[in-house]
Amino acid sequence: MSKQATIASLVRTAAKSETDFTETVEGVFDEADPERIAEFFDRLNIPRSTGAEAGLLDPLPNLVTENSMRIWGFEEEVAIGAGMQRFLDRHERKIKWHATHPSLEGSENVLLLFRACMCTTTLRLGRLRKLLSTKSELTPLEWSQARRLMNKAYLSFRNFLNLVAEPWLEAMRSTFEAHELTERIGNFYELVDAHVASLEGHKDDLEEKRRELTVTPDGHPPVKPPVYFHGDLLGKGPWKLYWSNVNGKAHTFREAAI
Repeated sequence: MSKQATIASLVRTAAKSETDFTETVEGVFDEADPERIAEFFDRLNIPRSTGAEAGLLDPLPNLVTENSMRIWGFEEEVAIGAGMQRFLDRHERKIKWHATHPSLEGSENVLLLFRACMCTTTLRLGRLRKLLSTKSELTPLEWSQARRLMNKAYLSFRNFLNLVAEPWLEAMRSTFEAHELTERIGNFYELVDAHVASLEGHKDDLEEKRRELTVTPDGHPPVKPPVYFHGDLLGKGPWKLYWSNVNGKAHTFREAAI
């Protein structure tokens, strides 16, 4: 029986390239150990020096596979979600660094990190949809956890997009000629637009599932999950502001490609 790889070695491998990232994520989920999955994402770190072997403008790799869609209970899913969130938070800071140190070579790392963000966001939402499909009734705690998983995924992507579209792209525009920037980012906006469209589809599916669910408070009859409370994204007003912001920032990529 082969020795199980350490989390440290998995993290090192995943950080080498996008292909290694994709294959390592698949392998970690294949182990079917939620604690190791959570720890892997919690420690995953792609250095600022990592560029792309090729294909930054190619379609995004698919992290949603049979292995990666194995679902556990709410407690385990919250832990995995927290690990993914810390992975993305850590790399938001790298985008901030690139915004103060703009370089043509560094643009590869920015786009690579953004691709990882989009792939991870798709995986997070796919897993949430599957988690909710396993139940028709939730406890108040489970509904709160589900809302938090959804909100974290959407808000983290928006943060990432805002950082790439504003401080980083603005710094690049003020430092380099337009044609130099265009050569680097090309039609990357098409990937961003397609990802935003997919997020809208996930949102619609999650809202449809919300209407089917019931929440059963202790000692009280079942109720429909509330649309909006605690400042999250489930209300119409917050969603309108969210899509306005996200679509506006996505447009920034289209402008930079002209």
